Amino acid sequence: MQPYEPKIVCFSCCFGWGYLTGRDVLSVRIKNWIPVICSGKLDSTHLLKAFKEGADGVLILGCPDGDCHFQDGNYQTRKKVHLLHKILSSYGIDPRRLRMELGTDPDGDTITKLIENLARELRQLGPIRVDGMQVETTDRADSRG
Repeated sequence: MQPYEPKIVCFSCCFGWGYLTGRDVLSVRIKNWIPVICSGKLDSTHLLKAFKEGADGVLILGCPDGDCHFQDGNYQTRKKVHLLHKILSSYGIDPRRLRMELGTDPDGDTITKLIENLARELRQLGPIRVDGMQVETTDRADSRG
């Protein structure tokens, strides 16, 4: 039997993390890495769906406080993460499985270290169970009419 290796999905702001390194290079080095235009553009349903689809942990990498390209995207994400911690807890999911880090890393070198740190903690928590979690997704294009 192989040892438990947690599945981690990493969303990172493309203005602060890995912008000097080609996306193709980082996507080979970092499994389940999803660059986003801004951490503030992440919808809560995307984060919950990652868990529903089998992620043991989700890492969000945003720009430093006061240095968001879109003014307050990282602040908005921090509020979402705070709320999502409560939602995850209500499903019996340890909120430490959803982590947000703020900073910059143009070369993307520290992303793998942050993922390794989260993986170490997730190994201690063990595999996730998301039975009963319902994630409602809406297509924003449809909701605009």
